Amino acid sequence: MARQLEAVYEHGVLRPLEPLALPEHQHVRLTLEEKPARLSWKSTESVNERREELQWLAKESGPYAGEWVAIEGPRLVAHGAKLAEVRAAAKAAGAGDPIFARVSSDTDAFGGW
Repeated sequence: MARQLEAVYEHGVLRPLEPLALPEHQHVRLTLEEKPARLSWKSTESVNERREELQWLAKESGPYAGEWVAIEGPRLVAHGAKLAEVRAAAKAAGAGDPIFARVSSDTDAFGGW
């Protein structure tokens, strides 16, 4: 009988993530399908925390209240009333990976906690 299950490789041993109803010393055939590892503090891959974009939103977004903005790094790439238009303008401006945010205005409603 064939079945699929998840396992984790730890300290040289594959450990199933669910109990197996197998007798001791039962031989099985494994087919491995590797999944990408999750990022963790041990990862060597850099993580883009978007600090520059968040700083821009905190300090520079006031004049754009009620609008959508596209920010890449420390610069405003595009802004406008409709997200689709801002997205298109950012693409036309050659932005590679901007973040999009709607800048709240004083008239925005807040639902509370």
